[in-house]
Amino acid sequence: MERIPLSELKKRLAPFRNYDNEIKVSPAEKVTDVSKFIDTHISMLEGNPGNRTFLPYYERLLILLKVLESGLLS
Repeated sequence: MERIPLSELKKRLAPFRNYDNEIKVSPAEKVTDVSKFIDTHISMLEGNPGNRTFLPYYERLLILLKVLESGLLS
């Protein structure tokens, strides 16, 4: 998976904050509130810089970004 700095990830996710529809990011996962998902995940990462325990938050944001930028929306 592509690694990008959190600051760039935030910039690339910003245009999608007002996305109103539910997004299926995997067969078993869906995001019902994109803005809240982005905000809470970024908050967790900023509050725990360098802590690998919170790597899944970063990875989920990358997956969401990939889905949103590719147009593969449910």
